Amino acid sequence: MKQLLFFFLLISIATNSQDFKKVDSLVIQYPRFSKAEDLATKIAKDFTSDEDKARAAFYWLAKNIRYNLKELYNPKQRSYNFSYSSEKERIQKIQALKDKIIDAAFISKTGVCEEYAQSFKKVCDLLDLESEVIKGTARISPEEIGKPNDTPNHAWNAVKLNNKWVLLDATWAAGYVSNNKWVKEFNNYFYNIPEDKIFKTHFPEDKTWVLRFGRITLEEFYNQPIYDVSFLNSKIELVLPTGVLKVNSSNEIQLKFKNLDKNTLIYYTFKGQRLAKKPIRIVVGSITTLTFKNAKKNSIFRIFINKKGALQFKTE
Repeated sequence: MKQLLFFFLLISIATNSQDFKKVDSLVIQYPRFSKAEDLATKIAKDFTSDEDKARAAFYWLAKNIRYNLKELYNPKQRSYNFSYSSEKERIQKIQALKDKIIDAAFISKTGVCEEYAQSFKKVCDLLDLESEVIKGTARISPEEIGKPNDTPNHAWNAVKLNNKWVLLDATWAAGYVSNNKWVKEFNNYFYNIPEDKIFKTHFPEDKTWVLRFGRITLEEFYNQPIYDVSFLNSKIELVLPTGVLKVNSSNEIQLKFKNLDKNTLIYYTFKGQRLAKKPIRIVVGSITTLTFKNAKKNSIFRIFINKKGALQFKTE
């Protein structure tokens, strides 16, 4: 993804319904293969189930391919021209171009989202696993809220396991950018991303993928707050997920949450504010209403839960 990944990719340890400790512990010992074919051969030798094979490919890529910051800051325009005389030849030439991208990523051990996504699909193809590269939009900055952009800026994957599509993003699982440096930190949340949360971070360009997991428009996608993984990985739910918040006449903002434990630490800041403050809480049943005082209009509003970034909004 050719944008900075500051806020969204804070360190987070996610839980997953399936335990891949044995797979990960074996794959972490793999060599730094220079060919997708060599990685696929090793995976096929070590694992029998499709679930383990898919996880092994994902984990190796996330642990061994480093995000290409040079291309992040100076993105290259990728455009290719070629002629063909049949549909078969067209498909072959497109795959040859993808293979060049994959080969370069394996040799250099660097890449952006396209390299991660195409490499995962290539290894899946070699392992006879049905998978797809999904292109679309991912939001990482609160300045993007309320400003729909239909130009794809990201790529991720889906792999079919037990007749069900599993969503994953090896790019975001690999680490994050902090102070213009790449921080290598595996984030398990991005393997088997919950279907009910995928549209909080990713919006497919192909409407078929949108319809497979819900109903949402591009405008609705962009009108959400920016969700951090620490929030998505919790049981807390934002009841009113509006990304642009209106400051009332009392200079206050109110938000409602479900499943917010009374002992949870909550702080907030507005852009330019040095010291974080605590909101006022009112709990009625399972709903917690938070009131944020001294709200600033036309600002960026950040909420921290248990000392981790959780949500970002724009105010007006």
